[in-house]
Amino acid sequence: MSEIENKNLYPDEEIPVLKHYSEFDSVYVGLLPFFELDKKHCDTNSSKKVISIEEAREKDEIFEKIGNHSNVTVYSSNECYPTDEEISQNGKKVTWGEIILDTNLNNNKELNKALMTSIGAFKKKLQRKDLLEILNQYSDNNKVWHPTEGAFDFFTKSLIYEILTLNGISEIDVEDEFYENKKTINLNELTNIEFCDKIDFNDYYIYDKNKSILFAISWDYFFFFIAINERVFSKQSIETSFEGFWADEKCSHLWTWEEGEIERLLSKK
Repeated sequence: MSEIENKNLYPDEEIPVLKHYSEFDSVYVGLLPFFELDKKHCDTNSSKKVISIEEAREKDEIFEKIGNHSNVTVYSSNECYPTDEEISQNGKKVTWGEIILDTNLNNNKELNKALMTSIGAFKKKLQRKDLLEILNQYSDNNKVWHPTEGAFDFFTKSLIYEILTLNGISEIDVEDEFYENKKTINLNELTNIEFCDKIDFNDYYIYDKNKSILFAISWDYFFFFIAINERVFSKQSIETSFEGFWADEKCSHLWTWEEGEIERLLSKK
């Protein structure tokens, strides 16, 4: 039985993605794009922002149980973050490659560490505030917004629609992160914009009826996987549409880190 039929559409962190998606020929690690958009009166360019304990208590009474500890950092959704409509009308896509070229960030791994640090996704010993400072300086100077973690953004959804329809795919299934809701979408009945509107924040898995392509994302991350059957989708068509890289035999969900790097950092005193 396939991983799709098993409802096992995302690999465990350390499992090589090619092994997990063995029913497909190749797996591409897609990178959620940044975007340029001038929106005034916003104090952060991330989908998350740091708030005080007092502000957190106003939002949710669960924070009443947390004392006024100096080492507690609370992250909240940024209400100022642009909507899909604002992005589609006024946003300009910015690639990871452009940012790396224009900053002192060396590669996708460093950029991803900066992004993960920005939303508080790392334990303190894994945080790279030095990399985040470089990214934030670039973003502030260029009116660039960071992608939203754990969700297909407007540009990516638009490209998914294009590559599916160009390859003759007329019907797809979409499932949420917990496999509680599954919907079938007829692409022939939708425009590109209508398709983007139909894909919700928690829709993590998109695949066609013949299982020739699968898009999968996970919460708190700025990348996603594209597993393909090369008899239907060429590698070139994927590379042309999405920024990213092809997974090799060792590549896992933890591609950001060198082998043993996490353990070494966490064990440091």
